[in-house]
Amino acid sequence: MKGLGILWLVVFISLMGFGITTIPFPLVTEQMGASDFWKTFGGPGVFSVFQLIATPIWGRYSDSLGRKPILLFSLAGSVLAYIWLAYANDLVSLLVARAFGGIMSGNLAAAYAYAADVTDVKNRAKGLGIIGSAFGVGFALGPPLGGFLGTDAAGAASLHWPALASAALSLLALLATWLLLKESLAPENRKPLRAAPGSAATASGGSPFAQVTANAVLMGLMIAALVVAIGGASMQSIYQFWSRDLFQFSLREVGFQFMWFAICSIHGQVILIGPLVRRFGEKTVALIATACAAVGLLMFAAAMQPWFVWLTIAVFGVANGLFLPSVSSLVSFEADPRNRGAIMGAFNSASSAGRIVGPAVSGPLYFSLGHAAPYLFAALLTVLGGVLLLRAKPRPAAAAPGAPPA
Repeated sequence: MKGLGILWLVVFISLMGFGITTIPFPLVTEQMGASDFWKTFGGPGVFSVFQLIATPIWGRYSDSLGRKPILLFSLAGSVLAYIWLAYANDLVSLLVARAFGGIMSGNLAAAYAYAADVTDVKNRAKGLGIIGSAFGVGFALGPPLGGFLGTDAAGAASLHWPALASAALSLLALLATWLLLKESLAPENRKPLRAAPGSAATASGGSPFAQVTANAVLMGLMIAALVVAIGGASMQSIYQFWSRDLFQFSLREVGFQFMWFAICSIHGQVILIGPLVRRFGEKTVALIATACAAVGLLMFAAAMQPWFVWLTIAVFGVANGLFLPSVSSLVSFEADPRNRGAIMGAFNSASSAGRIVGPAVSGPLYFSLGHAAPYLFAALLTVLGGVLLLRAKPRPAAAAPGAPPA
């Protein structure tokens, strides 16, 4: 638990920095003359493309070199990425800086693998939920600060001070990792980067994507994560424009609404996930979360009053808070322990892919078909994710309540 606590602090600081830049980013791209596609894709989409590429690589290297060295290197890169973002003065430079930040953020595979290393099967969903809550808390405190820092003296959106604040937070996370976090992967459990054919290290199934595609359950879980992530990313990438056009919310108000979304996600990840999983199991909780996410998206499409927006954010936030730790736990049960970091990296890549597709389609749908179109599209995909989850296996029998730890 001590290791999880320190890891929680590191992830929290990192995500707080990311949350600060999220609020003004789409409006800054609009000011730089971006097209409808780049207005929503330029921030989360570009970031996620490169996160998708980097995540399985970082996960694989963490299986070989250990979790801590990967976290240290990527956090140092994040500091540089935010400084670059602060001084970007045209759209191309802005997008390249965001891409570099996405590469460095692929360390989440190592973070989740660390959590899996230090928890037994019975408590894995709870442990992953604790780490997931750091995303929520960081994202709760980051956006309000981004709303205040993200408006310059003339009232225009700006990334200068939000990005510098994020760089400082990433530096703090780097120091905390270096000084406080102990390595979780014992040397005897590490896998060589280039194992000899037929060795024990390669006997577990080859590349992580080969193992996923060869396992129907893992494949279904990955696709479910993909389509649910598309729904969440669609909502978040279009929200600044949607809230401004329908309700005239300011950046500061949007920052507090993102904070409310994060608080609701934390409630799901920390307070609800443990009791619900103990009572119903990971699979049922994941299905409930998917259904509630679809309902939340439909509520966004129908929203007409400001008070209803806050209720909608609550429903959607709790659903998102429950989904990732429950599905991540199902994935960890299927993964070979020797390749867990790589498999978790591949799984997180599916979520990253969803955060690519969501922003890519939400802008064109919103600006061409109206405010409800992105949310209706995302709700349909989320229902598909629920159908795919039906094939998932429940937790292993050895992990049932009262059973000895695996």
